[in-house]
Amino acid sequence: MSLIDRYVAEVGRHLPEKDRADIEAEIRSMLEDTLEERSERSRQNGTPVDEKIIIETLEELGDPRLLASRYAPAKRYLIGPGWYDVYIKTLQRVLFIVLPIFAAVTFMLTLAEDPLDFIDAVGEAVGSAFDVGLQIWFWMTLVFVFMERSDAIPNESLNPDTRAWTVAQLPELPRKRQISIAETVMNIATELFLMFWIALPVIRGGSDSVPFLHPDLWNFWLPLFFVIMGLTLVHEVFQLKIGNWTPALTITNVILSLISIIYIAALVLTQDVINPAFLAMLDSSLDTARLREVATWSIDISAAVIAGIYVWEIVHSIRMARQFNKQESEIPASMQKVS
Repeated sequence: MSLIDRYVAEVGRHLPEKDRADIEAEIRSMLEDTLEERSERSRQNGTPVDEKIIIETLEELGDPRLLASRYAPAKRYLIGPGWYDVYIKTLQRVLFIVLPIFAAVTFMLTLAEDPLDFIDAVGEAVGSAFDVGLQIWFWMTLVFVFMERSDAIPNESLNPDTRAWTVAQLPELPRKRQISIAETVMNIATELFLMFWIALPVIRGGSDSVPFLHPDLWNFWLPLFFVIMGLTLVHEVFQLKIGNWTPALTITNVILSLISIIYIAALVLTQDVINPAFLAMLDSSLDTARLREVATWSIDISAAVIAGIYVWEIVHSIRMARQFNKQESEIPASMQKVS
């Protein structure tokens, strides 16, 4: 890879995705024209054409972040150009998946209580989907604002370093990420929403609403759930930062996944998860015992599916870690700094 490739890539990293290709092509063309002109002058003067000319040209052009800011001037924003496109795509994907499912479930539950009240069921479905959409938008925006502002995320400010910029500061061309930004952000937003939903009865305090989860779970199981979720969120922030399945990240993922599987199994096997008062509230004409049996069966199936997802996560992360280690062993031969 050439110094020019690395310089152009670093400029592009600070540009909006929709403009990146055109601006990179323009900068590359400008550099090639400048180098051709200087090389011709060097040959006429009897001076050898070497890497020094490339270095001088790039350092005269200056810090790639400053150059990018001239093409895309910095503005006041919550989510900058480095993250905006990912934010929009992720938000669209999550809303497209979650809202129809949530609306359908709400519609069926409402219709089950009163099969003749179709209009009310539609209204409940639309209203609930709207509320959930607002929650998803809020929490996902909050996550992306955090990524924009946090030093833990590899998205540096466009403000230049006060020291003189040199070619030695150019990073290597970025390797392809193994860990999807959009998928990880979707996981973070989903987990934050789940934590908020579970904590909502406590936040409301003296509300007359009947909680879905059994109140006794707050004695131990739900606080433990929040601890596990907190550790998982920290782990996923590091996934965003690192981008690849390093040994440390993989080991942490395996440990957290095993803890989650054990937690789910112990919770389902030893505790009443659903609040009996919630089941009784659904419809007094239904057989509460039968309804509880169906609810318990649904919880068991859901727990098995979630545990299966964690098992898949363990296998996937180990496989990706092996692939990453193989790539790392090839770096000395393939990623040397060349002109």
